[in-house]
Amino acid sequence: MINEKAAKIMGMTPATAIGKSLTFQGNKGIIVGVVKDFNYKPAQTPIEPMILAYNKWNGGILILRTQPGKTEATIQALEKISKVLNPAFPFSYGFVDQDINNLYKGEQQMGSLFNAFAMIAIFISCMGLYGLSAFMAEQRTREIGVRKVLGASVFNVVYLMSTGFTRLILIAIVIAIPIAWFAINKWLSSFAYRVNVGWAIFLITSLGALAIAWITVSYESVKVAIVNPIKSLRTD
Repeated sequence: MINEKAAKIMGMTPATAIGKSLTFQGNKGIIVGVVKDFNYKPAQTPIEPMILAYNKWNGGILILRTQPGKTEATIQALEKISKVLNPAFPFSYGFVDQDINNLYKGEQQMGSLFNAFAMIAIFISCMGLYGLSAFMAEQRTREIGVRKVLGASVFNVVYLMSTGFTRLILIAIVIAIPIAWFAINKWLSSFAYRVNVGWAIFLITSLGALAIAWITVSYESVKVAIVNPIKSLRTD
Protein backbone atom coordinates (compact mmCIF):
# COMPACT_ATOMS: atom_id res chain seq x y z
CA MET A 1 0.00 0.00 0.00
CA ILE A 2 1.18 3.51 -0.79
CA ASN A 3 0.00 6.95 0.20
CA GLU A 4 -1.39 9.61 -2.11
CA LYS A 5 1.95 11.46 -2.14
CA ALA A 6 3.77 8.40 -3.48
CA ALA A 7 1.12 7.87 -6.14
CA LYS A 8 1.39 11.50 -7.23
CA ILE A 9 5.19 11.31 -7.50
CA MET A 10 4.90 8.21 -9.69
CA GLY A 11 2.40 10.01 -11.92
CA MET A 12 -0.60 7.94 -10.88
CA THR A 13 -3.93 8.61 -9.27
CA PRO A 14 -5.38 6.49 -6.44
CA ALA A 15 -7.67 4.82 -8.96
CA THR A 16 -4.99 3.96 -11.54
CA ALA A 17 -2.31 2.95 -9.01
CA ILE A 18 -4.13 -0.15 -7.75
CA GLY A 19 -2.86 -3.28 -9.48
CA LYS A 20 0.41 -1.76 -10.68
CA SER A 21 3.67 -3.52 -9.87
CA LEU A 22 6.17 -1.81 -7.59
CA THR A 23 9.77 -2.59 -6.64
CA PHE A 24 11.18 -1.13 -3.44
CA GLN A 25 14.60 -2.02 -1.99
CA GLY A 26 14.76 -5.12 -4.13
CA ASN A 27 11.33 -6.34 -3.08
CA LYS A 28 8.66 -6.65 -5.73
CA GLY A 29 4.99 -6.34 -5.07
CA ILE A 30 1.61 -5.19 -6.32
CA ILE A 31 -0.09 -2.02 -5.18
CA VAL A 32 -3.30 -3.13 -3.50
CA GLY A 33 -4.46 0.18 -2.08
CA VAL A 34 -3.80 3.90 -1.68
CA VAL A 35 -4.21 5.51 1.74
CA LYS A 36 -4.82 9.18 2.34
CA ASP A 37 -1.83 11.31 3.25
CA PHE A 38 -1.18 11.70 6.94
CA ASN A 39 1.66 13.40 8.76
CA TYR A 40 3.77 10.95 10.75
CA LYS A 41 6.60 13.43 11.33
CA PRO A 42 6.70 16.87 12.98
CA ALA A 43 4.71 19.64 11.29
CA GLN A 44 7.99 21.26 10.24
CA THR A 45 8.42 18.42 7.72
CA PRO A 46 6.14 18.10 4.67
CA ILE A 47 4.34 14.82 4.03
CA GLU A 48 6.67 12.37 2.31
CA PRO A 49 5.91 9.41 0.01
CA MET A 50 5.31 6.24 2.00
CA ILE A 51 5.06 2.53 1.27
CA LEU A 52 3.29 0.19 3.68
CA ALA A 53 4.49 -3.35 3.02
CA TYR A 54 4.19 -6.65 4.80
CA ASN A 55 7.54 -7.40 6.42
CA LYS A 56 8.03 -11.11 6.96
CA TRP A 57 11.78 -11.09 7.48
CA ASN A 58 12.85 -8.46 10.00
CA GLY A 59 9.76 -8.02 12.13
CA GLY A 60 8.54 -4.49 12.68
CA ILE A 61 6.01 -2.31 14.44
CA LEU A 62 2.32 -3.10 14.47
CA ILE A 63 -0.03 -0.11 14.66
CA LEU A 64 -3.58 -0.73 15.86
CA ARG A 65 -6.60 1.45 16.50
CA THR A 66 -8.50 0.30 19.55
CA GLN A 67 -12.16 0.81 20.27
CA PRO A 68 -13.07 3.38 22.92
CA GLY A 69 -12.92 1.86 26.39
CA LYS A 70 -11.15 -1.31 25.26
CA THR A 71 -7.55 -0.13 25.13
CA GLU A 72 -6.44 -2.00 28.26
CA ALA A 73 -8.11 -5.25 27.14
CA THR A 74 -6.49 -4.94 23.70
CA ILE A 75 -3.04 -4.46 25.24
CA GLN A 76 -3.49 -7.57 27.39
CA ALA A 77 -4.57 -9.60 24.37
CA LEU A 78 -1.61 -8.41 22.33
CA GLU A 79 0.76 -9.26 25.16
CA LYS A 80 -0.52 -12.85 25.21
CA ILE A 81 -0.11 -13.14 21.43
CA SER A 82 3.40 -11.70 21.63
CA LYS A 83 4.47 -14.23 24.27
CA VAL A 84 3.23 -17.07 22.07
CA LEU A 85 4.86 -15.82 18.85
CA ASN A 86 8.01 -14.25 20.31
CA PRO A 87 8.62 -15.69 23.80
CA ALA A 88 12.29 -14.61 23.74
CA PHE A 89 11.47 -10.90 23.28
CA PRO A 90 9.74 -8.71 25.85
CA PHE A 91 6.42 -7.16 24.89
CA SER A 92 6.55 -3.37 24.56
CA TYR A 93 4.00 -0.85 23.38
CA GLY A 94 3.39 2.86 23.11
CA PHE A 95 0.69 5.33 22.08
CA VAL A 96 0.91 7.27 18.84
CA ASP A 97 -0.82 10.33 20.27
CA GLN A 98 1.78 10.55 23.04
CA ASP A 99 4.62 10.15 20.54
CA ILE A 100 3.19 12.95 18.41
CA ASN A 101 2.67 15.10 21.48
CA ASN A 102 6.35 14.62 22.41
CA LEU A 103 7.35 16.00 19.01
CA TYR A 104 5.93 19.37 20.03
CA LYS A 105 7.09 19.38 23.64
CA GLY A 106 9.60 22.13 22.87
CA GLU A 107 6.91 24.36 21.38
CA GLN A 108 4.60 23.68 24.34
CA GLN A 109 7.32 24.59 26.83
CA MET A 110 8.12 27.74 24.89
CA GLY A 111 4.43 28.67 24.88
CA SER A 112 4.24 28.20 28.65
CA LEU A 113 7.31 30.41 29.13
CA PHE A 114 5.85 33.11 26.90
CA ASN A 115 2.58 33.03 28.86
CA ALA A 116 4.42 33.30 32.15
CA PHE A 117 6.59 36.19 30.99
CA ALA A 118 3.55 37.91 29.46
CA MET A 119 1.68 37.75 32.77
CA ILE A 120 4.72 39.11 34.63
CA ALA A 121 5.10 41.92 32.06
CA ILE A 122 1.40 42.82 32.37
CA PHE A 123 1.63 42.88 36.17
CA ILE A 124 4.75 45.08 36.16
CA SER A 125 3.17 47.39 33.57
CA CYS A 126 0.01 47.76 35.66
CA MET A 127 2.06 48.56 38.74
CA GLY A 128 3.99 51.17 36.80
CA LEU A 129 0.85 52.69 35.32
CA TYR A 130 -0.81 52.83 38.70
CA GLY A 131 2.18 54.50 40.29
CA LEU A 132 2.50 57.00 37.46
CA SER A 133 -1.23 57.81 37.49
CA ALA A 134 -1.13 58.29 41.26
CA PHE A 135 1.84 60.64 40.91
CA MET A 136 0.17 62.65 38.15
CA ALA A 137 -3.07 62.85 40.11
CA GLU A 138 -1.15 64.20 43.09
CA GLN A 139 0.59 66.76 40.89
CA ARG A 140 -2.67 67.91 39.32
CA THR A 141 -4.89 67.87 42.41
CA ARG A 142 -5.43 71.64 42.41
CA GLU A 143 -5.97 71.74 38.66
CA ILE A 144 -8.65 69.06 38.98
CA GLY A 145 -10.23 71.02 41.84
CA VAL A 146 -10.41 74.17 39.68
CA ARG A 147 -11.92 72.21 36.81
CA LYS A 148 -14.57 70.73 39.10
CA VAL A 149 -15.43 74.19 40.42
CA LEU A 150 -15.86 75.33 36.83
CA GLY A 151 -18.30 72.49 36.16
CA ALA A 152 -16.18 69.52 35.05
CA SER A 153 -17.79 66.13 35.70
CA VAL A 154 -16.13 62.98 36.97
CA PHE A 155 -16.08 61.64 33.40
CA ASN A 156 -14.31 64.78 32.20
CA VAL A 157 -11.65 64.40 34.87
CA VAL A 158 -11.12 60.70 34.13
CA TYR A 159 -10.92 61.47 30.40
CA LEU A 160 -8.35 64.21 31.11
CA MET A 161 -6.19 61.87 33.15
CA SER A 162 -6.46 58.98 30.68
CA THR A 163 -5.76 60.90 27.47
CA GLY A 164 -2.00 61.08 27.93
CA PHE A 165 -1.69 57.40 28.78
CA THR A 166 -3.91 56.40 25.87
CA ARG A 167 -1.74 58.31 23.44
CA LEU A 168 1.41 56.60 24.70
CA ILE A 169 -0.22 53.17 24.57
CA LEU A 170 -1.39 53.73 20.98
CA ILE A 171 2.15 54.68 19.99
CA ALA A 172 3.46 51.51 21.66
CA ILE A 173 0.84 49.42 19.83
CA VAL A 174 1.79 50.91 16.46
CA ILE A 175 5.42 50.03 17.12
CA ALA A 176 4.75 46.56 18.56
CA ILE A 177 2.32 45.18 15.97
CA PRO A 178 4.73 45.11 12.98
CA ILE A 179 7.49 43.60 15.15
CA ALA A 180 5.14 40.95 16.55
CA TRP A 181 3.74 40.15 13.10
CA PHE A 182 7.23 39.70 11.66
CA ALA A 183 8.40 37.53 14.60
CA ILE A 184 5.33 35.27 14.51
CA ASN A 185 5.49 34.75 10.74
CA LYS A 186 9.23 34.09 10.95
CA TRP A 187 8.59 31.37 13.52
CA LEU A 188 5.65 29.88 11.61
CA SER A 189 7.71 29.74 8.40
CA SER A 190 9.66 26.84 9.94
CA PHE A 191 6.50 24.68 9.77
CA ALA A 192 5.46 22.99 6.56
CA TYR A 193 1.83 23.12 7.72
CA ARG A 194 0.73 26.20 9.63
CA VAL A 195 -2.08 28.67 10.15
CA ASN A 196 -2.06 32.24 8.94
CA VAL A 197 -2.02 34.97 11.56
CA GLY A 198 -4.92 37.35 10.96
CA TRP A 199 -5.20 40.93 12.05
CA ALA A 200 -8.03 40.03 14.42
CA ILE A 201 -5.57 38.71 17.02
CA PHE A 202 -3.65 41.99 16.96
CA LEU A 203 -6.88 43.98 17.25
CA ILE A 204 -8.04 41.92 20.24
CA THR A 205 -4.70 42.22 22.02
CA SER A 206 -4.57 45.95 21.35
CA LEU A 207 -8.04 46.45 22.80
CA GLY A 208 -7.08 44.27 25.74
CA ALA A 209 -3.98 46.36 26.42
CA LEU A 210 -6.03 49.56 26.27
CA ALA A 211 -8.70 48.10 28.57
CA ILE A 212 -6.11 47.01 31.15
CA ALA A 213 -4.47 50.45 31.05
CA TRP A 214 -7.78 52.30 31.35
CA ILE A 215 -8.87 50.18 34.31
CA THR A 216 -5.53 50.74 36.04
CA VAL A 217 -5.50 54.49 35.43
CA SER A 218 -9.21 55.03 36.01
CA TYR A 219 -9.08 53.82 39.60
CA GLU A 220 -6.77 56.61 40.70
CA SER A 221 -8.48 59.11 38.39
CA VAL A 222 -11.92 58.42 39.83
CA LYS A 223 -10.56 58.61 43.36
CA VAL A 224 -9.20 62.10 42.67
CA ALA A 225 -12.25 63.20 40.69
CA ILE A 226 -14.73 62.51 43.50
CA VAL A 227 -12.73 64.47 46.11
CA ASN A 228 -14.46 67.64 47.26
CA PRO A 229 -12.74 70.51 45.38
CA ILE A 230 -12.79 72.60 48.56
CA LYS A 231 -10.22 70.25 50.10
CA SER A 232 -8.04 70.59 47.02
CA LEU A 233 -8.13 74.40 46.99
CA ARG A 234 -8.31 75.29 50.68
CA THR A 235 -4.56 75.92 50.91
CA ASP A 236 -4.57 78.31 47.88
